[in-house]
Amino acid sequence: MRGNTTVKDAIMITDFTYYCYRCGGKNSLDVEIPNAPDCRHQEITCSSCGDSTRVLLAGCPECEKYVYWINDLNIPNLVNGFAKYMVHSMQTMIDRAAQQGARISIDTPEKYPIKATCPCGARFAVELIIPDLA
Repeated sequence: MRGNTTVKDAIMITDFTYYCYRCGGKNSLDVEIPNAPDCRHQEITCSSCGDSTRVLLAGCPECEKYVYWINDLNIPNLVNGFAKYMVHSMQTMIDRAAQQGARISIDTPEKYPIKATCPCGARFAVELIIPDLA
């Protein structure tokens, strides 16, 4: 997780180094990493074995370091899929209530926070935007 980092307009351009979980090969790439609460979702491919995975990256708002999560499950797509499921389920409930003359209003969040702690000790949250599905 170490690399050369420079800060440019709250975006870090970093030599991101990771080791493939399949073959153990060392991989490095330059990637722009926005400071939290923003994040970058990046697909990465191992230069040794060709296996690919995804990472979610965010820069620490207090220093020049960054945090990342390996997310083969594609966290942004999971959040969006869950949001679509909930909207459909809520709409069904609202429709049934309307048939009985009731009115229901449900507030839904606009962001899904993922808590993080930087190696420097700073605590912050990365926010995944939940799309308006109405």
